[in-house]
Formats: sequence, C-alpha cells, structure tokens
Amino acid sequence: MTLSKKRRIIFVALAAVIASIVIIDANRIFNPDEYIIVPHGNHNHYLPRDRDESVPVHSFPMVRPRPNETITPDGRVVPREDFQP
Repeated sequence: MTLSKKRRIIFVALAAVIASIVIIDANRIFNPDEYIIVPHGNHNHYLPRDRDESVPVHSFPMVRPRPNETITPDGRVVPREDFQP
C-alpha cells in the first residue's frame, strides 16, 4: 500500500468520525438535559423529551421547573415524587 493511499484512508476515516460526532451532537443524543428549549416568538417554552405531540407548544411552561419539579407530557408542572411516567 502506498503512502498516498494510507493517507487517503486515514483522511476518510477521520472525516467519518468527525461527521458522526457532529450528527450525534446536532441530534442531542447524549444530552443529559430532560427538557428541550423551544423558541416561541419572543420567549421560550420548556418541553419534556417525552411530550405528547397533540398538546400545543404554548401549553408548556416558559420557565425551567425547580429541581424538585418535572414537566408532564401534557405540560403540567408537578412535584417529582408525584409524577408516575
């Protein structure tokens, strides 16, 4: 195998790794945050990752829940111990 062929293989492998990292980061696959921040006009809404698609975005809270609270799939903010997924 010639040196230029080795370089080409290394370049393609490196490009594939970088492209994979970019795609994974863009899709937030490894994002530990349990909420998605959605811009909505001049404010943001906090949506849970398991939200009910039939509930409109404006039904979700505009502030992040406190550490002992969670957002239900239908947009209610409830204490974490009361929420049964």
